Amino acid sequence: MEPFDYHGALVVVETDAGEIVLVHPPGGPAQAPASLPGDPCAPGEAPQDAAVRMVREMTGLDVVVVREFVTFIQEGTPTGTMCAHGFLARITGGRLTGDGPAGPARVYPVDGLPAIIPVRVANQRVLAAYLRQREEGEEPSSGPGESMPSRSSANAEQSLGPDPHNY
Repeated sequence: MEPFDYHGALVVVETDAGEIVLVHPPGGPAQAPASLPGDPCAPGEAPQDAAVRMVREMTGLDVVVVREFVTFIQEGTPTGTMCAHGFLARITGGRLTGDGPAGPARVYPVDGLPAIIPVRVANQRVLAAYLRQREEGEEPSSGPGESMPSRSSANAEQSLGPDPHNY
């Protein structure tokens, strides 16, 4: 693998209805206002654990990581070269926030996703990989032995209702 400066986690959060949770950072352009929950991992933090933490901080939702479905090197980020980890996660609890640090979080059907902010290339790559796998019938969220709960969500295994605003 190419050298990199840090690890980053980007998370596709699916609802029970197969919808996707996105955040809307302040200052995003009207024609492409969205972003996946994600950021650089804290020093020494495992990317999977960072994914769970970031989703909670940015959206108010508790999640369990289903699997890591893409990893790549992304050059040219504001903080250097990132080893990007794309995770698929399912909601286990929490409440969707309208005023998180990354802007409001919203739920969208897959066929109605807004565009990702243009400078967020790693976000675009992760979302494209997810959509490609989904389109090819790989069902990114299913498969035996693929659930990988992080330490912070190991006790939250139940699937909760389809209301994306209150889990």
